[in-house]
Amino acid sequence: MRPLAMDASERIKGVLDGSIQPSEISGDEELYYMAERIYGRDALENMGVEPPVKPPELGTVTLNGNGGVEIPSSEGSQESENNQKIKVKRRRIVIPLIMFLCLIISSYNVSFGLGSVITLCSEGEPVQELEMGTSSHLNENGTLYIVWNMYGLNNYSEYVLEWSVSQNGSSEVVEDGISAWNLSESARITSFNWIIENPPYSYLSTLFEDGFPVAWSNGSGEQVITVLSESGEQGTYCNDNTRLIWAEYSNLESKEAWGEAGSGDIIDGALIMMFVGMFLITVRKRA
Repeated sequence: MRPLAMDASERIKGVLDGSIQPSEISGDEELYYMAERIYGRDALENMGVEPPVKPPELGTVTLNGNGGVEIPSSEGSQESENNQKIKVKRRRIVIPLIMFLCLIISSYNVSFGLGSVITLCSEGEPVQELEMGTSSHLNENGTLYIVWNMYGLNNYSEYVLEWSVSQNGSSEVVEDGISAWNLSESARITSFNWIIENPPYSYLSTLFEDGFPVAWSNGSGEQVITVLSESGEQGTYCNDNTRLIWAEYSNLESKEAWGEAGSGDIIDGALIMMFVGMFLITVRKRA
């Protein structure tokens, strides 16, 4: 044991006085770190002294940035890293899917209207049932009187009454005329008179509501035929306007929140362009 101790002391002395060979320092970890503290790592590298190789520990070795201390990674950190990668992959799938669905909804709203799928628009009070009756009378002086009685009119709707009065059957037209009104009233009585020189007389009349024919009344002598259109055939605002106006989305039951499908405004175009751009960006990131 004595020679080994003397040999070790001589090598330490050689490090101190600089007489030791570089190859002897490279193979001894204690001598290398002693020489590093005395001469510095740069000087040892210039002399060709390599640092001692330390066998790696089990697991992945990472540096914590504090003086080069090596810390083996644990199984928990590896599992956490795998979970983070799974979350990123899911996010890359979910975000493009959400953008695509938003694009479909915006485009469908412009083309067909969301109101055709979901019923949110409210007409308010139900439309009153329309009633129309006509009476005519030809007196001894040859004056024809026709009276139209109309009930169940919608307030503030535009009404037009058209008629055509004929004599000598229906071969001679006495007068073609119209009467229009737009008032807050649910009932109206309209009457006119004409001179009939060649009886018998006949007349045809049609009542329009907001441009749609809703009633017809025809008469010849004392015979009167009145026909009312079915309520289902009349167009309603909510049925004809199914496009959601995004600026009025806070009041979906109001008619102001719905417009005609097949056309869009600035917000519709901006939403479609935004969702297209975001969809393309997210798809490229996923790729």
